[in-house]
Amino acid sequence: MVFEILGKENVQEYIDYLKTAMSEEPELMTADSVDEKGIKDRVLDPFYRKTTSVLAKIDGKVVGRIEYHFYGCMQDGSKMAYVDWVYVLKTYRHRGIAQGLFSEFEKHCVKNEINQYYLIRATNQNADKFYRHFTDAELSESPILRKYLK
Repeated sequence: MVFEILGKENVQEYIDYLKTAMSEEPELMTADSVDEKGIKDRVLDPFYRKTTSVLAKIDGKVVGRIEYHFYGCMQDGSKMAYVDWVYVLKTYRHRGIAQGLFSEFEKHCVKNEINQYYLIRATNQNADKFYRHFTDAELSESPILRKYLK
C-alpha cells in the first residue's frame, strides 16, 4: 500500500475511486453523482488547497482516502485538524487501510504541531468498532449546529 496526496497528477484515479464508491454504497456518499469537471477544477483552486486528501493505493488503484484541513484558534494558539471524510472501498475493508490512512494523517499532524483533531464520525456498528480501537481518543455524542448558507 502506498499513500499519495491528491493533486492534478492523480485526480483521475481519485475520480475513478469515487465512481466505484458511489456505485457500491450510494447511501454513504454526500453527493448524488461524481462531478468530474468540478473536482478537476477544485484540485487547482487555491481555496481547496487548504484541504488535503491522502489517497491509499494498492496495485496503482485508489482504494481509500482521508480528507482533512488544519486550522487554529487565535485566543489560545491551539492548532487543530478536522477530518472531513474517511472512506475505504467495501471490498478493501478489514485490511488495515483506514488505520494506515489515519497513521499518515497523524504524521502530517505531528509535522505541523497540531494539538488535537476531531471528526464527526459515523455511528454504525462497523464505524463504532473501528473508532473504539483508537488509543488516547474520546468518543462522545456532541450536539452540532449546522446551518446551510446556500
